[in-house]
Amino acid sequence: MDSGAEFSVDVVVVPGGVVVAPRGEIDMATVETVRDACAQPSGTLVLDLRRVEFLDTSGLNLVLECQRRAEADGSRFALVRGDAAVQRLFDVLGLNHRLAFVDDPEEALSDGRAPG
Repeated sequence: MDSGAEFSVDVVVVPGGVVVAPRGEIDMATVETVRDACAQPSGTLVLDLRRVEFLDTSGLNLVLECQRRAEADGSRFALVRGDAAVQRLFDVLGLNHRLAFVDDPEEALSDGRAPG
């Protein structure tokens, strides 16, 4: 798949945060678009991976950047679980215990805390 051909990012601002939902492949060609979408001023950031087909190391680095930024500024960051191939990457790297994963964006936004 041409990483740019079917790629898009939806950004939904909600009370208390923002949901960023990329579609397609997050790789070197598309990661800056996702990074720009994730650069929100405050509140909970939810990165919805349900429509992500592929995530390379640049995408993983972005996820870790978002986590570090949230820890540094006291905000919250959560990931909506992706498909099996995307989720397996987090499992293999042992990141599934370090990051807050949820099944849908509302779960991360509902009580003001992103569950682990």
